[in-house]
Amino acid sequence: MKTIIAAIAIALWSLSAGAADEPADAADDPTPRASVARQDSLEIPGLTACHQCEWRPKPHTKAAEEQCGMTPDGSPRMGMFECGFSQECDRVCNFVRCAE
Repeated sequence: MKTIIAAIAIALWSLSAGAADEPADAADDPTPRASVARQDSLEIPGLTACHQCEWRPKPHTKAAEEQCGMTPDGSPRMGMFECGFSQECDRVCNFVRCAE
């Protein structure tokens, strides 16, 4: 709790110190100020890592009627799949074999 209050106090202090350093009229300022480009990102530089989906397959068992057929009672046979996420972060499951 104390660290949050300290962080807020430092942020407010830096804002007030920055406002005091600015000239009253920007037209009188001989040095041009660089414009800051807006970034539409939730990432904070230095604190959050870039998010990328990697192919890390995990074994899954699910119905595989196309690959393994149907049981005599009409339900699909189970198959073994490797499921993971593509680089576009879409879920992908690749058929491996029919479950026994």
